[in-house]
Amino acid sequence: METQPFYKSKLESVSLWGKLRGQKLEKNAVLEINNLLSEKPILAITPTEVQAITDKYQLNLYTDFTDGSLREMYKSYLRYCFDDNHLDEEEIGRLKHLKRLLGLTDKDIDLAHHRICQEMYERELESALHDNRLDEKELRFLRYLQTKLQLPAEVASRISPHKAKSIITEFIIGAISDEPLSPDEARELATLIVHWDTKSSKVSPTHASLAKYRLLWQLENGELPTLHVPLQLLEEERCYFLTNATWHDASGKVLITNPVPLRTKLAESNFWQPAEGSLLSKVSITETSEGKVYLTGERLIYRENEQEKIIPLTDILNFQPYSDGLAILREKSRHIVLATDKADVFSMILGRVLRDKKV
Repeated sequence: METQPFYKSKLESVSLWGKLRGQKLEKNAVLEINNLLSEKPILAITPTEVQAITDKYQLNLYTDFTDGSLREMYKSYLRYCFDDNHLDEEEIGRLKHLKRLLGLTDKDIDLAHHRICQEMYERELESALHDNRLDEKELRFLRYLQTKLQLPAEVASRISPHKAKSIITEFIIGAISDEPLSPDEARELATLIVHWDTKSSKVSPTHASLAKYRLLWQLENGELPTLHVPLQLLEEERCYFLTNATWHDASGKVLITNPVPLRTKLAESNFWQPAEGSLLSKVSITETSEGKVYLTGERLIYRENEQEKIIPLTDILNFQPYSDGLAILREKSRHIVLATDKADVFSMILGRVLRDKKV
């Protein structure tokens, strides 16, 4: 008998009040279809049997299962068929029949195939990368697999650099989290970077950049040092960063190229990836003198020639670091540009303070 990825599940009970009202849990319709698939070979099941279940619960197979539960059943079976990275004609026939049984559309099937094919490719890539490298044999297999899975080239090309960046980042964090980078670790890192031909501006095999990365890692994860500054701070307010900078108003400019909500950036620690290009080349700069910017646990304070400008941290809707400064979006979609050569450290500490403050 054909093996199945489906296992029989217990139906959910209906409350006494529900029984008096003749209520039947719609979720049980999904469970009963699952149980039917677990009991018989796919090709032995008829549409009439599935129809009997939906009629029992007074549901329409094509309009009432909008939560994707039936598509998830199809994905489970597709994943099961793809276990050997291959679909034979018999499996294709069963999948077509399952599509009809579950009343799935061509769009449902395309979404399921795309997701599962990507999962399979990522799984094999992960396996091939156990030594952090891909040899020619492994590359040939992945190209073959991409063709067999009909995975679009642009999808496959996105997966590999993502994995490469993950490998290098994990290696550096592991290397610098406790002791200084050893000569062996430095050589291994250089080999990884050359092998993957990474273009990441924040990862370089030089000691200076590694020291900088170590600092950024510590700023994100360690205890922030406080600074003594010549400002009248609020009670319990602490200053965490100070640098020379120039302030520019840039209302109406689109300076945040990755408009991910600030809360998402903070939760994923994805708040210090610099945008490409120069920030100052994107705005009209008027003549201005240099001032100082102070970052506290409550405010951004900019002082220039005894003049002071303040941005409460609660007013910051989003921000984007560049190589030469930060673009800060505040209320009413007004962008403020703070130009500084310490934008990377500034953005890291700003993100850390916003995250700790739970803005």
